[in-house]
Amino acid sequence: MKAYINNICKLSVCYGLVVLLCGTTVVGAKYDLTIDSPLEKTIDALVKQFRPKKGLTYSDRTSFVVYDISRSKKLVSINEDTPRMAASLIKNFVMLAYFHEVKHGRLQHTNRNQRHLKNMIQFSSNSSTNYFIRLIGGPYAVNRKLKANYPYFKQTKIIEYIPTNGRTYRNKTSAHDLNRFFVQLWHENLPHSKKMKHYFELPNGDYIYKKTRIPASVKVYNKTGTVYGLIGDSGIIVMRDPQGKLRPYVFTGLIEDRSKAYGRRRISFGAWVGQRANVLRRVSEKAYGYIYKSYGGRW
Repeated sequence: MKAYINNICKLSVCYGLVVLLCGTTVVGAKYDLTIDSPLEKTIDALVKQFRPKKGLTYSDRTSFVVYDISRSKKLVSINEDTPRMAASLIKNFVMLAYFHEVKHGRLQHTNRNQRHLKNMIQFSSNSSTNYFIRLIGGPYAVNRKLKANYPYFKQTKIIEYIPTNGRTYRNKTSAHDLNRFFVQLWHENLPHSKKMKHYFELPNGDYIYKKTRIPASVKVYNKTGTVYGLIGDSGIIVMRDPQGKLRPYVFTGLIEDRSKAYGRRRISFGAWVGQRANVLRRVSEKAYGYIYKSYGGRW
């Protein structure tokens, strides 16, 4: 009888461990299990090829979202809800807060403000960004307006002005929020969406189109974010299918290494960025090729 009870206890402990481990796996899952696109596995495998000596280290963490606007279908969701350092990607949301105030008549879209918007988005000017944050009332005021009027940006937080050295680490966003931003922008559900599209379309540095195999005929609306510890790009790529119909989709890619934010720089900033920019470009190519072929094209 005693041996029987001991066996039951052992089985109970094993069962409990199985439940615990299964629960941990589900909670920590980085993929959206409702997505049936093979592109997600392709991207995951590609990123693994870059570890550990071909551009990524084991301390790099990635987030990717690919969303086909024409089909209203999410094709990739990898760590999309994980908050990341926003770097200059926070400028999307600063511009949104500004145009929200313009829409409601509390600010005027003056020539001066237009120049600062161009500098902030096209040239990623930190001083112009801080100009708008001050104009709206400071980081807390910008953050409060976003939360009150656009609560679906769940992981985005504006906490600080961008320091003079450009090393901004406290503002946060996520691949989810960036994807949602550009989907809403495309459908013109954000205030003065057409004006915002104008600034995102201006020629700029990017990690999802230039130096890739993606044809020059595409149109791109995007914003990059770069700081030692985070490199990212998010935007709309508008392709034409073989029949000539526009097929827009949103690509968002973030690579973050939190150990770099306050640690010693073992390689130069330029080299660190260049390695990870190459990863984003190769992933972006895969996304373009998959979507183009899904509409009957050859890639």
